[in-house]
Amino acid sequence: MENVIEIKNLTKYYGSFFWKKPVPALHDLTLDIPIGAVFGFLGPNGAGKTTTIKLLMDLIKPSGGEASILGYPPDNVEIKKQIGFLPDEPVFSSYLSANEFLDICARLLGVPSRERKGRIAEVLSIVKMTKHAKAKLGGFSRGMVQRIGIAQAILNRPRLLILDEPLVGLDPHGRQELKDIILHQKAGGTSVFFCSHILSDVEKICDSLGILYEGNLLCAGNLDELLQDTGVRLHIKPEHDKIAKTLLSEASETVKLPDGGWELTFLNNKEVKQTLLGIKEQYKDAVIMIPAKENLEKFFFRKIADATRTN
Repeated sequence: MENVIEIKNLTKYYGSFFWKKPVPALHDLTLDIPIGAVFGFLGPNGAGKTTTIKLLMDLIKPSGGEASILGYPPDNVEIKKQIGFLPDEPVFSSYLSANEFLDICARLLGVPSRERKGRIAEVLSIVKMTKHAKAKLGGFSRGMVQRIGIAQAILNRPRLLILDEPLVGLDPHGRQELKDIILHQKAGGTSVFFCSHILSDVEKICDSLGILYEGNLLCAGNLDELLQDTGVRLHIKPEHDKIAKTLLSEASETVKLPDGGWELTFLNNKEVKQTLLGIKEQYKDAVIMIPAKENLEKFFFRKIADATRTN
């Protein structure tokens, strides 16, 4: 098995007796997500991201197409034990403490009684909520509730972690900690599928991504392959400051690095590129030349704008 999730022509229509025709929420989605990847699922509000997650979690049934998780259909009860799930805007019983809530989750997940206490303490430590273990959930901020939601999602050491907007409600420090948790889960062999509107964070932790718009998949693939080359980035070591100063006027972006070196960015230009290649050849130990890529935010809005014009 090469893919943790396989989706083929997955379609979902929402209908009502009062509507003249069903409303499409997802149309012929076909997508494969490799094992071990951190996959970011992006799109504007109403694009169909949460609908996709609900279909994968068997919370709703498809109007057409099919999906498999870890090689099994979404309604397979046993496979659910190997999935960690955090829904968008989770709501938990306000009368339970963090310990009590996670104990119920551990029992439902079939965590052996001899392991429950230790595992609950472990996940509370991971999400930095140990000191709130005995506090009632009703007194928690949105960010704290989000941390407890993440704790329950990793409680069973899942093979697949599905997170719907996990960064919502977290301050910058909390977002960084969550990114670290996701990368730690990946390092431990867990595949991660998550939705987020915070594109800068997605860019930092995702191996691959897909963009959904009005129920249609605009693109999907490896992040490095999707982002276009915009030019060349030159890293110049501190002891070769003179080289940098001769190139500053040609660079589209200049950054003085903490160690005294420079990072210069040059837009695509044949003449400039030839000059840079000559410098790289002459000063092999002084400079490092790498492709400059467009950032994810520019790529995302470019794809959405293209889709809007097409429609």
